[in-house]
Amino acid sequence: MKAKRFDILDAWRTLAIVLMTAYHFLYDLALFGVITWERMFSTPLNILERFICCSFILLAGASARFSRSNLRRGLIVLAAAVVVELGAAVAGQTIRFGVLMLLGWSMVLYHFTGKLLRKLPGPALAASALILFFLTDWWTGVTPVSVPWLYPLGFTAPGFSSADYFPLLPWHFLFLLGTVLGGWCLDHREHRLLQAKLPAALTWCGRHSLIIYVLHQPVLYGVSYLIWG
Repeated sequence: MKAKRFDILDAWRTLAIVLMTAYHFLYDLALFGVITWERMFSTPLNILERFICCSFILLAGASARFSRSNLRRGLIVLAAAVVVELGAAVAGQTIRFGVLMLLGWSMVLYHFTGKLLRKLPGPALAASALILFFLTDWWTGVTPVSVPWLYPLGFTAPGFSSADYFPLLPWHFLFLLGTVLGGWCLDHREHRLLQAKLPAALTWCGRHSLIIYVLHQPVLYGVSYLIWG
């Protein structure tokens, strides 16, 4: 099936990228002492961070329904995730299983499970994904572990830390909810909202999101270092 793009989804992704860039710039300001960490982790900014990440995860799930090869996409995103985590280590930060790692593995898993999942009615898959999201979020939060290698699944040992952490449980289920959104878009592709053609200024970033994600933080950090370092 030919890959399909919907401008409205690209515009949503563009919004998420713009907000992400602003959020990470504030994070760099906190690193260099321009603003306090209390302000950085204030309730409004915490809500903004969740909106940004949930948007990326849902949209990645939706795009999985349009992709010619989720395995290829997943491997590319995983390679980008390794670059981001290594770059963070060079900058003195620790990222273990950040959002790119989640998205890459979710794409790979969907490559192998998508054919079966697409046989399920959309509402049933959506309801199941939501229930499992909340159940596994609770389960991983109340289950102590002593081994350090279960963190990709959401089980963290004492002392675990990561500046960006989105384990498969529960977040893979949000990705699956996104696949239901993608299925709805395919089933209703003639809807005027999905047919709307938007200006390139609203969609360009959304169509080049991965490269922007990989490059934006080194650029922001470099600028911040030159000004406040």
